[in-house]
This record gives sequence, C-alpha cells and structure tokens, in this order.
Amino acid sequence: MSSTTRIEMRILLLGDSGGEPGYETWDTSLARAGVPFDAVALADHPSAVSIVRPDGTVRYQALILAKDGLLESALDPEQRSALDALECDPGLRRLTAYAYPGPSHGLTPPKWAGRLDDITARLTERGREVFPYLRDALPIDAGTWGYLATPDPEARFESLLVAPDGSSLLGIHRDPDGRERMVQTFDANSGQVQGQLLRQGMLAWLTRGVHLGYQRNYLSVQVDDVLLPNQSWDPERHASVTDSGGILRMTADDAARTARWSRRRGIRLDLACNGGGSQRYMSERGIDRDPLLDALLAEGDAFGWVNHTFEHRNLDELSSEAIEHEIEQNLEWAAEHGIEFEPQVVITGAHTGLANLAATPPRAENQNLAPALSARKIRFLACDASRPYAYGDLGPDSRPVPAGAPFVTGSALAIPRYPTALAHDVATAEQLLDRLKSTGQAPDESWPALLSREARRILVKLLGNDPRPHFFHQSNLLPSGTAENGSTSSLVCELLDRVLNLYQSLTLPSMPIVQPTLSEIGRGLLRLEAWREAAARGHVVAYLEGDGVRIVNRATAAIELPLTGALLGEEYGGSRSAWISAAPGTTFVDRPAAG
Repeated sequence: MSSTTRIEMRILLLGDSGGEPGYETWDTSLARAGVPFDAVALADHPSAVSIVRPDGTVRYQALILAKDGLLESALDPEQRSALDALECDPGLRRLTAYAYPGPSHGLTPPKWAGRLDDITARLTERGREVFPYLRDALPIDAGTWGYLATPDPEARFESLLVAPDGSSLLGIHRDPDGRERMVQTFDANSGQVQGQLLRQGMLAWLTRGVHLGYQRNYLSVQVDDVLLPNQSWDPERHASVTDSGGILRMTADDAARTARWSRRRGIRLDLACNGGGSQRYMSERGIDRDPLLDALLAEGDAFGWVNHTFEHRNLDELSSEAIEHEIEQNLEWAAEHGIEFEPQVVITGAHTGLANLAATPPRAENQNLAPALSARKIRFLACDASRPYAYGDLGPDSRPVPAGAPFVTGSALAIPRYPTALAHDVATAEQLLDRLKSTGQAPDESWPALLSREARRILVKLLGNDPRPHFFHQSNLLPSGTAENGSTSSLVCELLDRVLNLYQSLTLPSMPIVQPTLSEIGRGLLRLEAWREAAARGHVVAYLEGDGVRIVNRATAAIELPLTGALLGEEYGGSRSAWISAAPGTTFVDRPAAG
C-alpha cells in the first residue's frame, strides 16, 4: 500500500435487499469479531455511498459485495472513479461473496449451476497460503448453491479452492492494472461450515492482514445438576419417571471415566453442582461420605466448578432472602469440601427466576431475583439461548430480549447457553430417541443421524467466533452403551468426540480450541459491547498510516480495542491478535509489511 494514504480501518458491506445469505453472514461475523463496518442494503439506501472523505481520508480498507452488480448502484461516477484509483494505489481489495462466473471475474461462463451437495473441495497451493490454518480438504455442506467454472485462460486468475473437477470455487482475479478481487462462486450462510472456515482467511486477505477485530474458536461445556439425581425416561411408558429405580445419578466410575476422557481430549468440563444433592444422597443411605463427590474431587484439574444453588429450587416465586440462601449455602458447602467455585457466578436451577416469554403463559422475572444477585455480588449468571426473555415485568413498557442475546438483571449479566437434544432425563440413545419421538421433536431420527446433526450444529457455533457455552446434564454422563468400538462412553463424550474429530479433520493445530469460563465469557461480551459503542459514537478511530496503525482516542479514558495483524498479541490461525488499551490521544502501533 502507498505510505502516504490515510485509510480508516473499516469495512464496507454492500447488499441489495440485505437478506442475501452472504450479507447476513458477514454482518454477523464482522459484528461478533468487533470489526468496524458499514452495512448498506441498497434497497433502503437511496443516496450514493462515499468512499473518500472531503479531507482525502479513505473511509474503507476493503469492500465485501453480497453479489454482483452492486457497485454501479451504490456509487456515483465520481466515487466509482475514486474506488478504481484506490484499488490500484494504495491497493484496496474487494470480495464478491456470490459471483456469477464470467470474463469480468477472470472466469469462463459456468458449465454447471445448482446445489453443490456434499462435495469435497480442496485448497490449492496458493489457497494454503491464504488459509494457513486449514487442512487441504474442505467439505461443502448440503444446500449450498453455486456455479462451476474454470479460470479464463486469457485472465490472471489464481484458484484458492477447487471442486473435484478442477472448477474454481474461490479465487483471486488480477486486472492488468494491478487491481485484485476475491471471487466466490458459491453462496454460504451462517449455518454452513465451509463459510465459517473461510471467513478468517478472507478477512485477512481483504485487509492485507491488518484489521480491527478478534477471532477465536470457542467450545465451553457445562454440565448441570451434578450431585443431584435426575428423572429417567422410560421408553416403555414413553414418560419421565422416578419410581421403580427410575433415577439417573452419576457414580464414582462415571466421574473417573469422564475425567480420563477430558484429559485425553484436552477438553475441560465445568460442573454446575448442587451440594444439597450430595447431602441428600448420604442421608437417604445413612452414610457419611458421597462416593461420587470423592471421585470428582480426586480428579482435580479435569473439571471446573460452578455454583448451581444448593438444592436446585425453583426461584420463580422465592423471596430475596430465600434466593440469597440458596446461593450462599452452596458456597459454604463448597468451601467445606475444598471446592473452588468460579467467583461471582451462579447458574439457577432450570434458569428459574428469570423472565421466560416462551412459557405458557409467559412468565415475568421474579422481582426478588435482582436484589438477591446484587446482595450476593453476583456478576454473571446463565440463561437459555433458545428462550426469549424480558426485562422486569411483562407490562406495556417491558422490553423483550431476543433468544440468544445477553441482558442485565440486577448486578449480573445473563449469559445465554446453548441447549442440546440430550435432555435431562436420558442416559442412553434408546431413551433419547424414544423421548424425541414421543414428544414429536424427531420422530424418525436414528442415533447416528442425531449425533451427526448435533455435532454439526455445535461445530458451526465453535467456528463462528461465538463464546457462548453449551450445556448438558449429569445424567448425560452415565454409560450410553452406544460407543462404536465397544468401550464404555456417554452421550456427552460421544457427541463431543464427533465435534472434536470433525474440527481436527478441518483445521491445523495453529487454531486451537479456546475454553473460557462463564465469567471470562461475560467479561468478553461486555468488553466487545463497550468497544462497539465507543466505535459507533466516534470516540475512537483507527487508521492505516505508513508502517503502522494510528489509533485516535477522543474520549477521556482508555479504551480497549481488538487488533489483528500488528506486531503484538498471540499467534492464532496464522496471525497475531490481541485486545489492546489505547490511552486518550494518539497511539501508534507497528505492523508488518503489507502482503
């Protein structure tokens, strides 16, 4: 890039209606990474987009087009001419996220169009340079639409990703004047693995490796109801029962087996436990030690521990004093047994106490919950990512919270957790399949099909820069009787094995899985939101200038911001990245030579 041009570190995302899969996916991905960007749906944006400010500053370091033909509508002739010049010098780049192959993209007309169902694409030698964190093979998910075309022999086109017949699915087209454009000939939505895998490398190429934003692949796993008994689903009665021995509770052997699995796979399970369950177990049997608790404690660092309240009581109608007692009694019990709960964190039983708009009738938040959380200095609690919630009561002024969105109650941030198909009252595949069939959720699904579907769903979240955890129940850690090699396993471990094996078949060790705790997730979400707000209000702006990044903080206090590609931070997926603190005024950060 030219050393004299001042370029704001911001992306321009263009769509037609704003409903294009590529537009929606990039909108979510850029926001989640903390990348400053302008998303412009032309149908709702009658005026032309400005590329260059009156003072000569370039407003964008890269462009993403959801499909062909958008620039002609987005830019007036003067701005289009300015963009053409900037793509030559300093070398702005663009991506067409769903292109129709043809000479304008350096490709021949398509020889085929339709669904690219379940084909396996491969990275070229150049593709491995652009996506250094990926293995060569990249499966294309079912339901992906696209075109098959080959590079035009008269054009300068480098294929990055090719179909089995050699057609280019993704490549770089270079014009004779030096302009470079990335061209993708298939569509990809946020639920398809190939798009999630490619986006980090695409963004790095578009920005020549330096941009605001932070990307990690997260997989935090929490297990609820540890030390409690759960009901057991009876496939003969097609119901959840507690009589005739219909109780599911882990044993010492289950704890030891799960710990061995955890160490072997390098995945920590965070146990949301209820001390009252252990006391009840001992009292009912007239014993003075709980073998399960002893076994869990013996495993040391294999597990994390989270306060799940003492007795797992329903908090919807409890007083503030009763809620506080549930939290504090479990803390006291944990201290007696040498258990270190994650500080200032609680997971309420079945997420009770919070408003639940999915209930029939919709349930308001217990007005006593927030004061209790504040009194116990709770900063983070869990909610269910599949449920919509609401702030406070359900009156005309209540504000609904969409499913999956964090929200604040009292002193605490409610962090959404993803549920799975593995219900609280199942330990075996037989129980699970009958439960799903009996409740009409998946009447014809087999265990292999369900395992594949759930693993794919978790993998998409893992690859989506999404730190929100997945939660199971202790009953899911009992022997499942379904391991293919004849060994003893559990539903949770089988599912996570499938997820991890898929992940490792697609990525290289340079992109390890990150497992934040619930409080680390909460602090990360709050930090990201604070950065987004500061950027949206113009309190902080970053520019590419010369050999570095110039950060201008117009606020009166330091602001944390995410930076990828500078000479600081830790390596992840082929580039360095970190959250840095920018003091009021100007901060200058060195960056490597442009690529």
